[in-house]
Amino acid sequence: MTSGKLVRGKARTLGAALVTMALVATVQVANAQPYPSRSMTFLVGYSAGGQADALARIIGKQLGENLKVSVVIENKTGANGMIAAQAAARAEPDGYTILMVTDAMVTIDPHLATSKQFDLSAALEPVISVTGAPLLLAASINLPANSVAELVALAKQKTVELSFGSSGSSTPHRLAGEMLQKAGGFTMTHIPYKGTAASVNDLLGGQIPLVFGAYTAVEPLAAAGKIKLLGVTSEKRDPLLPNVPAISETFPGFKITSYIGFMLPKNTPKAVIDTLNKEVNQVLATDTMRAWLAKQGMAAIGGTADDFKRQIDIDYRARGELVRALGIAAE
Repeated sequence: MTSGKLVRGKARTLGAALVTMALVATVQVANAQPYPSRSMTFLVGYSAGGQADALARIIGKQLGENLKVSVVIENKTGANGMIAAQAAARAEPDGYTILMVTDAMVTIDPHLATSKQFDLSAALEPVISVTGAPLLLAASINLPANSVAELVALAKQKTVELSFGSSGSSTPHRLAGEMLQKAGGFTMTHIPYKGTAASVNDLLGGQIPLVFGAYTAVEPLAAAGKIKLLGVTSEKRDPLLPNVPAISETFPGFKITSYIGFMLPKNTPKAVIDTLNKEVNQVLATDTMRAWLAKQGMAAIGGTADDFKRQIDIDYRARGELVRALGIAAE
């Protein structure tokens, strides 16, 4: 009798366990929905209306239409994009919170003393390099130099006090100017501004003779004959400006470009990263997207997540050496 009760008790226990396992499996299947199956959020560390914000919105719109989900753009400004980066790092690693990063955020800022409190590269996974663009060396129309070689010769004569403006102390624009001085063996005074627009205004006004700036900030003024372009920082001439020499034509190996990409929280499943990478690549391949980028002076990059990681690693090392050598501090 006791034996029979034990058998029946074990049977009931086993049955209950099987029911529980079945319920868990059902819940897991229900939760294992294809990615993405709900709204996605792009975190942008820069103000609405800026170039990074505009890029996030045009990609988000097309991505949302392709995937049939809504894509929300959330601007979290402050600390050179690090407020947004920290918010992304705290998000669930499920692929629904996506950070838009600039090259400065992942290759310059980590070397600044204040950045040691938060290691962006350790907290986030590269997904895709979206777009990139070289910088342009613009000069006052009155500067007696019409090429990089003439600029270097002028600097070495020391008859003119040279300075260059940039969009900030810890930006690729500033590093471009420092690299040019090193390559040419001359010195200039760096003048940091809060944004390229302010530096270009002073260039127009004759307060400074040189500026490293983005295409949209300086090309229209050069086309109008108000300033002149001495060089471009890409390895080769930019297809949008075939008549502007690459600085590497004077100093072989000179190259610095600015780029924007997407990253996800650490421990996001590889399948999710691969899916998002594939979908953004498809957006970048469209004629509409490429035409929009060209108007901004940018070009689509795309490629794999590993491609983006390699790009970050190379620039992280090279720019880190320059930041430390110059003693660049956070703004």
